[in-house]
Amino acid sequence: MTAPSRRTLLCAGAGLLTLSAGCLDEFGSSTSEDSPTDDDDSDGNDPGSSGEKTESTATGYLETTDSVRFDHADVPMEPEATLVTSADRADRWLDDHEFVDDVIPEFVEETLFEESVLLALESDAPNLCYAMALEEVTLEGADDSDDGDAQLSLDAAVIDESEDDEMCGQQMIAVGQLVRATFDGEPATSASVTIDDANGETHEFSIDVESDSDES
Repeated sequence: MTAPSRRTLLCAGAGLLTLSAGCLDEFGSSTSEDSPTDDDDSDGNDPGSSGEKTESTATGYLETTDSVRFDHADVPMEPEATLVTSADRADRWLDDHEFVDDVIPEFVEETLFEESVLLALESDAPNLCYAMALEEVTLEGADDSDDGDAQLSLDAAVIDESEDDEMCGQQMIAVGQLVRATFDGEPATSASVTIDDANGETHEFSIDVESDSDES
């Protein structure tokens, strides 16, 4: 069955309100500190419509990554990043969000946390033509010693997908990517995340599920 379009899903869920995820004793999560940056040309990095998974081979002990887009009506005050390392934490993250279809819950259910972690990236967007594009996922600090110091690194950007003559629904929305990173060996428990928002500002996060998150 063909998945509903992102605009259809959002219009159907425009009346829904969700609660914001945030407690670090439940998830590794962090708020951001902004730094100005030049607008990023993200052409060619579009990962596809909501519900479409993308796969790529990453570096180090990271075997594969796959991701799925999402959007919803509960707009965050600023970009957010959440690291989820267990099924219980994933259930709590889902409880704090309301999605109009089963794409995200099914993606979470398919995740084997013995070998994978999830990272949820979210940001606000000014209208229905925006989406979050996942640009890069790598593993930094991995070497032959496998001493547990390796850290995931993710880059994403909020982009306008509209054509020049396209009319866009004027509604603030939350756009995001749910990323699954699968490992050969013990999964990483920390990550650094960079999100370029719709205004071209860069937000950087440092997340560690075992300690307080640090803003950078």
